[in-house]
Amino acid sequence: MARYIGLGSNEPIEDSERRVADALRRLPDGWVVLHHVSWQSKRGGRQGDGEADFIILHPRKGLVVLEVKGGGIEVDRGRWVTTDRFGKQHDIKNPYEQATASKHALVGWLRDHGLGARIRVGHAVVFPHMETIPALGPVAHPQITVSKPDLLDIDAAVTLCLAHWSLEANLPPKDLERVIALLAPTVSASPTLSSASGDSEANLIVFTAEQIEAFSRLRSHRGGLITGGAGTGKTVLAIARAQQLAKDGFRTLLVCFNELLGAELADRVVNAPDLTAGTFHAMCLREANRAGIAISNKRDQAWWEDEAPSVLIDACSRNETIYDAIVVDEGQDFSPTWLDALRCVTRGVNDAPFFVFADPRQDLWKRGWNLGAEYPFVWELTRNMRNTLPIAKRVAAIVGGDVQGRGIPGPDPIWRGSEGPAKERDVISAVEYLLEEGFGPASLVVLCGSARMAEKLRERSIGAFSFGCWGSRGVPVETVSRFKGLESQAIILVLDGPFASHGRTSAYVGISRARSVLVVVGDESDQSDLSWETP
Repeated sequence: MARYIGLGSNEPIEDSERRVADALRRLPDGWVVLHHVSWQSKRGGRQGDGEADFIILHPRKGLVVLEVKGGGIEVDRGRWVTTDRFGKQHDIKNPYEQATASKHALVGWLRDHGLGARIRVGHAVVFPHMETIPALGPVAHPQITVSKPDLLDIDAAVTLCLAHWSLEANLPPKDLERVIALLAPTVSASPTLSSASGDSEANLIVFTAEQIEAFSRLRSHRGGLITGGAGTGKTVLAIARAQQLAKDGFRTLLVCFNELLGAELADRVVNAPDLTAGTFHAMCLREANRAGIAISNKRDQAWWEDEAPSVLIDACSRNETIYDAIVVDEGQDFSPTWLDALRCVTRGVNDAPFFVFADPRQDLWKRGWNLGAEYPFVWELTRNMRNTLPIAKRVAAIVGGDVQGRGIPGPDPIWRGSEGPAKERDVISAVEYLLEEGFGPASLVVLCGSARMAEKLRERSIGAFSFGCWGSRGVPVETVSRFKGLESQAIILVLDGPFASHGRTSAYVGISRARSVLVVVGDESDQSDLSWETP
């Protein structure tokens, strides 16, 4: 078995690199595998850095720089692109050019250390998620291109690469250990919490096979209910389904209840033709205004709950507003009357696509959203794709479920005790802690149980940072209910009141908003209610 050295961690964070690491460990004795290597050398008389996802080294056979590219890859007229979980395409660098640049930098580095004449260097690119590799241009020779099936016989794949570059080496044990020591020096440094969580962030954005299968089922039905716990990718799939319906020629409405989520959905699909996104009540008010229906500025709860859907039906009839397809996100926030009103917007067409995405465990409003409803298609998502494993365990503990996540490691959640319900000073202390750990307003959100606490905090500041609403320049402070459907890299959940009857539901929503870092501020007596086991 090969000797494996992981720089920074023993196990790669990203799934693509874990697959490659597992394969490289099976190389025969004599091989040394180094993961996440970086160095500095001179290029054209100027200082330049080099890095490699993996370096494999043999004292007699040579050295190979490996560049890893996970997910699907497309090349359009020489332009390399990849697709994220929201269906957006992003330009990426040509991995063969990256591997070539790293190889040349490493050759210079070896020469600077008197080792250039003792070892020849080659490069290859690994696509651990791709079964077959299309023609990628003249730089992508098959012998230096490794696919998913090739990982099953990694020794044969490496042998082809060695032959392609005519590699060899003459490294006695002393020089071999010197190369390893230079590439993987023994140093000690404590990473900040933000950098530790950043490693986890990169691994939380890929569709699972379960989600892909669910999406294919959605495309074969004109209506359905998709349920799943927090973090299972419901909103991602809702957006994807709405976008696909619009591409297929349906005038599509993507709608939710939560104001902040509505703004997020609208922003994500702003350039999509035939696709409108926003909140149910914003649509009610917009259509009423277009139809000239007078609505009082003093709207009570009864208006929002009971009158708004009637206004929507009347206004859309006057405006002749018709949607061909409806997609409802966070459907557990809706009442049956609201859903019926949306069906009327399709003018009662029986086969109009109508999809609802919901998490019954996040039913904060108890509007009876699913009473008497029947759907031609029902699918349950079970795999948590948002949270790192330590946070996913906390989420599952609240609802008494098992963890079915991707197992992405991350920092352990933190409980910061308060005397009784959390006070402003307790929250500020927790925010100061994360600021010291490298977080800022763009990666941190404070979630409160009450609007009163959120309002009080927005009047405060910490050093150069003030508190503000979501979307402002300050550290965002919101209530759990307003932030439902959204997420952040780091969440501070504030338990600022007695544990009410819906406390577990609220905590479940709040904790599950954290992708990789979670801090809970509250009295230790609340821990038992949340099944929060302490070491």
